[in-house]
Amino acid sequence: MRLDLTTLRIFLSVIDEHSMSKAAEREHISAPAVSKRITELEQELGVTLFQRRSNGILATPAGVALATEARQVFHKLEQMCSRISDYAIGDRGKVKVLCSPAGLVGALPEHLKSFRLGHPLVDLQLHEQRSPEVLRSVADGEADVGIFAYEEAALAVSEGLNVIPYQTVRLMLVTPRHHPLSTRRTASFAEAAEYEFVGYSDESFIGALVRRVAREQGLQYRSALVVAGFEALRRMVQADLGVGVVPEPCAVPYAEAMHLGCVTLTDDWAQYRIGICTRARETLPMSTRVMLTHLTGR
Repeated sequence: MRLDLTTLRIFLSVIDEHSMSKAAEREHISAPAVSKRITELEQELGVTLFQRRSNGILATPAGVALATEARQVFHKLEQMCSRISDYAIGDRGKVKVLCSPAGLVGALPEHLKSFRLGHPLVDLQLHEQRSPEVLRSVADGEADVGIFAYEEAALAVSEGLNVIPYQTVRLMLVTPRHHPLSTRRTASFAEAAEYEFVGYSDESFIGALVRRVAREQGLQYRSALVVAGFEALRRMVQADLGVGVVPEPCAVPYAEAMHLGCVTLTDDWAQYRIGICTRARETLPMSTRVMLTHLTGR
């Protein structure tokens, strides 16, 4: 059976106008062409769709039933076109974001929240991974966007990725409540290195940065405890098991409730940049491009 949308549209015009000549005017074709379409449609379906009368035409029960089905078809088509249009302009789609622990701080949570509120039909997925895995997954097409500590930017470029500067995060020293440094507003890393640290695992960007700086400055970096994340570090510091280095957004909001001291590190290295990496922009889905514009304002 062959049914085409043009014939169904002409059929509905005849239904609405109760006249083939008026339907022809509405569809900008000749009346014989309308009559031919309706005759062929009746032959295709094996039913009579209209009763011809001297004062016009009237749909048969079969015609009424076909009109109901045809209107549903066109309604579904309109919905389909609307949804596809949403994909074309980026209002609908899927964006998979991988973020390193050091990148999942600062303004990012609020930026992601506002993006979701403005684009509720975009399926936004966020997963936490270490920077090397973030870069590798974006380069391999397993993720659309990577957010990572910017010191890895050279590696990202070597993977053929575009890198966009995103934000800068300052590092702070968190101390137990009654620690000698807890009342200080600022301190150098050399002053902090006189005390025992709660450190990070070898895979941590901040942990590697702190250990490297200690080596370069010839400081004795003592770390009896090693944790995997910022929350665990805060809890260990709260228990008076050492001091620790965390991004400012992971320190100040928790200081009062956890009775922690927050000391700004004065060293030039005590801040890091967060970058966003993607594959070539022209290869990205429109929803991903829209989210990048939202994050970076570009």
